[in-house]
Amino acid sequence: MAVELLTEDLDFTPACEQALLEIFARYDKDGDGALNDSELQAFAKFTNGKAFSETELNDIREYLKCTEENWLLREGFLQMYSLQTASGDVEETWKDLKQHGYDDELKLKCPAGANGTGDKPADTN
Repeated sequence: MAVELLTEDLDFTPACEQALLEIFARYDKDGDGALNDSELQAFAKFTNGKAFSETELNDIREYLKCTEENWLLREGFLQMYSLQTASGDVEETWKDLKQHGYDDELKLKCPAGANGTGDKPADTN
């Protein structure tokens, strides 16, 4: 049985938050604490098999914490997963975690990135 992702208060467990922040860091190639469009699309392509649509990008920019340049902040990344998980789509969050190499105990077994090597994703420009 898999470990819980959320506490009773619908906050991430420490292990889940740590895993999500590690995934975020893989795609934050420049280390500025935000995913620019290229970094965000690399995340989407690896995680979902396709880039975010323009509508999805606009929703991210409008409803999640972003920089003035509309880059998704670390807090916005957690917010995105919080909304998904707390709304009852725990299986989708688990799918994403496993896609990035995490097991049912939230242990990183096989680091995976957009380039399939476990390294940070390749530049998509």
